[in-house]
Amino acid sequence: MSHSSSSRAQTEPIAAIVAVSMLVVGIGIYAVYVQVTLPGTSESTTADRAIDRIWDEIEEDGVFHATHDGDAKLYDRVTDQSLPAGATVYVRVTAIDGGEERTVAEAAFPSGYPHETRPAEVAELERYLESEGPPEDASVATRTIPVAVVSSAEVRSGTLEVSVW
Repeated sequence: MSHSSSSRAQTEPIAAIVAVSMLVVGIGIYAVYVQVTLPGTSESTTADRAIDRIWDEIEEDGVFHATHDGDAKLYDRVTDQSLPAGATVYVRVTAIDGGEERTVAEAAFPSGYPHETRPAEVAELERYLESEGPPEDASVATRTIPVAVVSSAEVRSGTLEVSVW
């Protein structure tokens, strides 16, 4: 039996265009979803990288040693290599003391710290953070860390928080 070409299955051009368009839209939506879930593509990546670098600089034998001058310890230990270039960074270390969380050290690093900033800029940023806190759109990363509060023998659970904007 001979079949003519007119009896073969054919698609209307508009239906084919709609089908291809739907396929392209579906692939686009999938690409947007996957881009957000892949490591290294989210906005918090900057804070995640910074928190690892900062922890490497402030820890001693795997513990943060907080003293009455914990803030000075952060400024002395955190270098410009651990801070993201062109970003403002706020670092806060908290510890559980008497069943409550309290800040044992905090420091603010303006963009360009330490070479391109003046002490007045650091003080101004600290005043801003004290009254307003980090901006809502800041990239924030937290990490549970051990904190020695009074002596090296008294280690408590603490949190390292890094905000980048």
